[in-house]
Amino acid sequence: MLLVVLTALVSPPLAAQAVLRPDPPLDSARATLRDALLVLRDSLVTIDGAAARLQRDYREASEASLLSRARLMHEACARSRRTVPTTRQTVQGFQLTEPVKVKRRQELVGVMDHLSQALTRCETEFAAMSQPDQGERVRGYANDRAIRMQGAVRNYEHVLREFLGTMGIRVVALGVSSGPSK
Repeated sequence: MLLVVLTALVSPPLAAQAVLRPDPPLDSARATLRDALLVLRDSLVTIDGAAARLQRDYREASEASLLSRARLMHEACARSRRTVPTTRQTVQGFQLTEPVKVKRRQELVGVMDHLSQALTRCETEFAAMSQPDQGERVRGYANDRAIRMQGAVRNYEHVLREFLGTMGIRVVALGVSSGPSK
């Protein structure tokens, strides 16, 4: 018994001895699906950036700065909204037979439709707020609208992660290595 305890204490942890294998390469259909989904996901990052600048500046910024922040939100939402139809078409056209995968796809398409509606509202509201003499309106209402848009993005991202996991598509954040640390 003492020998077992001593051996366990001096030997390296088993996790350090595990063999790490790279993820298997994706077939061309899943790679195309992944790429379409990442284009949309990456376009949504600009919304977070624009919202963060708006939230940072709204209390003390000049009216001209507030209008500029509203224009950035408008442009970010418009850019992402234009990406949704192509991504949606790619997702719907992907051949699936397994019930769980079909269900996840339906969930993704549904949340994509909600995201598209939120992007349209965002685009419209921020287009109106970016007009001359709307600086105080931006100061008063833009944060709430930006937070709502970010909520729609977070909801989409959650369902997207579930879908990608079900499809066996591993996506790591930009700048993060999928292999072991060196």
